[in-house]
Amino acid sequence: MTIRLETERLVADDVDYDQLILRDRVHGSLYTDPAIFDKEMRDIYENQWVFVAHESEIKEPGDYVRRRIGTQPLIVARGKDLKVRVLLNRCTHRANMLCQSDAGNATLFRCSFHGWTFSNDGRLQGVSFRGGYEQELSELRAELGLAEAAQVGTYGGFVFANLTGDAGDLEEYLGNAKGAIDRLVQLSPEGGIDLSAGWMKHDNNANWKVVNEVQVDGYHPLFVHESLYKAVKPAKVDYSSDELRVAVRDLGGGHSEVDYSREYQNQDREFIWFSSIPRTRVPNYVEAMEALHGPEKTHEILVDGPPHTFIWPNLFLAEMQVMFVEPLAVERTIQYTAPIKLLGAEEMSARIIRQTEGAMGPAGFLIADDAEMGERNQIGLHAQEPEWVLFARGFESETVEERGITSYDRTSETSQRGMWQHYRTLMTEKTND
Repeated sequence: MTIRLETERLVADDVDYDQLILRDRVHGSLYTDPAIFDKEMRDIYENQWVFVAHESEIKEPGDYVRRRIGTQPLIVARGKDLKVRVLLNRCTHRANMLCQSDAGNATLFRCSFHGWTFSNDGRLQGVSFRGGYEQELSELRAELGLAEAAQVGTYGGFVFANLTGDAGDLEEYLGNAKGAIDRLVQLSPEGGIDLSAGWMKHDNNANWKVVNEVQVDGYHPLFVHESLYKAVKPAKVDYSSDELRVAVRDLGGGHSEVDYSREYQNQDREFIWFSSIPRTRVPNYVEAMEALHGPEKTHEILVDGPPHTFIWPNLFLAEMQVMFVEPLAVERTIQYTAPIKLLGAEEMSARIIRQTEGAMGPAGFLIADDAEMGERNQIGLHAQEPEWVLFARGFESETVEERGITSYDRTSETSQRGMWQHYRTLMTEKTND
């Protein structure tokens, strides 16, 4: 039987978030105050749906990965009953971290400290020198199984968990962001993706919100990624053009996106989102897609391409990569990136892996630029004048569409405003402490 240990922590419950988060700006302390960070971990990460893994990482019984929800260490494991569980990575004896490997396959987890053993479904299986305990082993087993997340759900292969409470229905939580997952898996001839190629980890000396804000920021690329756009301009859309039709969208619920599909449709060019490679470079992929969807629908899918969508609070569908963040401290965030392998599309997947290396690897063109800007942001926030961070751009260009509040001015800060308004709602809701 699993247990839950309730703890009291210092949190910034007395902060007036309505005064710190305005329509067009937020207070700088929201990025630097440790007490506010602690409340975020409780009210946002531990009490809401959070992405923790993808089913392709834990395909077989016994497969597991090591992750976090907020700062709490987890094991995401598939049991022999094929059920996916999210377990706290803490031995119930003396709190030693139970699992040390990032990923693997195991039917049992054995604590290195005193030898207590747990099954991968969280049950206590064995206690070393158990004769020293007054309780019978059966009683210990019933009382001291691993703590388990309150809710676990899956959509499109993405596994989400809620650690402590009732976050409601997962699909309702995803809302308009579901379409981004659907759009991504539609690129596979078998209707699914695989993230088993491995994760690159970037250690950012920046607040987790700084890292997330840049993912759907259409204002910075022409400056931060100037060298990249000059290099690929012949093969990509002209990002500097005032005629470019790119939607910056607040999807609701903290989710947001930068949607290039209308521009791609205007040009009616397949694979413009992937350096405009010709069909002849991936003939087997195109053939498999047409066998599934037919020529007309396949053309539409290959023109529209993948999503560029952030799913609150930690998941980013970065076109042909998946990214997520783990906050470690108020000014430290781990950013994970994995290339997407499309099921049934080996030749296309091989190209995606090479692209990810060039864009997101240690010497990549994109992620290093963003990481540098994030760390500069965090340093700048310690200059306490002016107090505010501005998100005032693009109000006049916003319209309400079926998918959410949208601006076709790619420099609008619509997406960041959407995140912050949802953040304010979560930080001011009354929770059952």
